[in-house]
Amino acid sequence: MKKINDLYVVYGSESELLEDIFLFKNSYFVRIYNNRIPKKLKNATDVNNLDDFKKIFTKKIAELKPLRIVFIGAGFLTQKDFFIKETLEDIEKSIDVNIMQYIQLTHFLLPFMIKIKSGNFIYLSSFRSQVTCRGVSIYSASKAFGEKFFEVIGKENAIFGIYSTAIRMGYFDGRMITSMNPEKITKIALSTGNRRLGNKDDLTKTIQFILNTNYVNGGVIELTGGINFQI
Repeated sequence: MKKINDLYVVYGSESELLEDIFLFKNSYFVRIYNNRIPKKLKNATDVNNLDDFKKIFTKKIAELKPLRIVFIGAGFLTQKDFFIKETLEDIEKSIDVNIMQYIQLTHFLLPFMIKIKSGNFIYLSSFRSQVTCRGVSIYSASKAFGEKFFEVIGKENAIFGIYSTAIRMGYFDGRMITSMNPEKITKIALSTGNRRLGNKDDLTKTIQFILNTNYVNGGVIELTGGINFQI
């Protein structure tokens, strides 16, 4: 297998919003999924647990010798109900998916990035990290944690050529709205300055901008379409 420019680690690869990044040239992807197995690709290997990921990643980095390692954090669990109604099992699972696995993956990847002096962490956050409502206590707190965690990771490691940026997303056309009725979706779309939901093209272009602009290191990009939070 020939050498490549970028070796991507995509945590939460089930999202249809990420489909277009798999078309990036001279790149290989190790995709970490939860329940839904991604569509097979020639330039990707899929795993669904941390141990298998570590084995595959170590093998691929030795084979491909990438010039850069890129982590895209899209994995999350939403909250089903008010905190008091959540079971401890569901709470622990949310904390594992939304916080602990990010910590474990980052701790594993950093030494590889430092060795080649090139890496990017791109964390897909949510406007809920700043704007809360009832029923999102764990979810909102975990998104706020992720933003601050990766902000500091970028500040600590930019000297090694490793940068970190969060994308604070609004409502996008994808699984985050699948449980909503059509009337609410229309209301949300009309509440944004752009009068529409976000789409995968918006996200793909933002990821490309981050990868080409290291000076956004440690920052948060607002990708909300100018949403009116009073809906």
